[in-house]
Amino acid sequence: MNYLFLILGLISLGSLGILHKCADFVRCRPSAVNLFLFTWAALLSGAYLGVTAGVGRAISVPTTVIAVGGICGAVSSVAILTLQRALQYGLISTSWLIINLSTAIPTALSVVIYKEQLGTRQGLSLLLVVLALLLLWWDRRIAEVAASEKKESRSPAEKVGSGV
Repeated sequence: MNYLFLILGLISLGSLGILHKCADFVRCRPSAVNLFLFTWAALLSGAYLGVTAGVGRAISVPTTVIAVGGICGAVSSVAILTLQRALQYGLISTSWLIINLSTAIPTALSVVIYKEQLGTRQGLSLLLVVLALLLLWWDRRIAEVAASEKKESRSPAEKVGSGV
């Protein structure tokens, strides 16, 4: 069953990217795309819970679980809206990586709130998340240095012509 969820997660992330590109192509509002995505996610999650656990157990979900799900859903919604805005100004690879790294937040909350024990693979995965964030920071620093060097290497005539 775990592999089924892994495969569904990969399909969902791929579909998310395709949906964003299609929506951008037809000039849909980012907020409408976001509402569409999260409405369907909530409906499908609720249907899955109702089918697998039964309606009686689905209704009696602890409030902590609902609160964590709501907070993570709200943060994810804001993250996707931010991604859609960021794509206008930056690289899709960086923005998409940050969205994928957002899965670290629910994992950290599971460890802190539910006192979940991490196995070797989960611990290594969280270390790789930290490494990915450090590499993003490093890449950004290199890009900033390259941009400042390019700006300084312009000739005096170019600087005067551009108003600098």
